[in-house]
Amino acid sequence: MYLGMSQAEADAEGWRGTDEGGKMKEEGTTHWSPPNTGATNESGFSALPGGYRYNDGNFNNMGCYVIFWASTENGVYDAWGRGLDCDHSAIARHNHDIRYGFSVRCVKD
Repeated sequence: MYLGMSQAEADAEGWRGTDEGGKMKEEGTTHWSPPNTGATNESGFSALPGGYRYNDGNFNNMGCYVIFWASTENGVYDAWGRGLDCDHSAIARHNHDIRYGFSVRCVKD
């Protein structure tokens, strides 16, 4: 919401917002696969595309996607994650199995 998303958009599932994800991604294609749509890193967050790990141990989407765990659980075996993609400037919110391996980023208030 700090980057311009309404409360309703922040609480919605799927791809939402307009350029909030781009404001969080490292600029350029040194680490991100092209086209790295909308990447400005205006927030200074400098997100990198670490991909993710399935619960079977296989990795996927390194270079084009990153999912960060949110601090909010959604049931006993699920939690929310926020995703950034090389082809989008928006940001995704999805519910995921907690056995998956996603990125974690600690940000000091």
